[in-house]
Amino acid sequence: MSKEITVQNIYNFIEGNIRLRTKTLQPQHIKEQVAYRLLKCANDCAKKGECIVCGCDFPDRAYSTKSCNTERFPDFMSKVDWELYKIDNKIK
Repeated sequence: MSKEITVQNIYNFIEGNIRLRTKTLQPQHIKEQVAYRLLKCANDCAKKGECIVCGCDFPDRAYSTKSCNTERFPDFMSKVDWELYKIDNKIK
């Protein structure tokens, strides 16, 4: 777990915070993917208030396009890819 300051981490921070503050304006497939991430992280990151992998603030990190834990959930997907992912992974 690292809070290393890199260009990518700065971008993820800014992007996540913007999406968090404009969540009502996000497309439905992004809202669903955020909800999925929040659910997947409910027992650890959410309780700790930061991502257990990268150390970023949580839930802010759940709103970033790039996943820091691809074993748990992938990067944000297009609407079509998300629909296929939901079918493949039996997500309702």
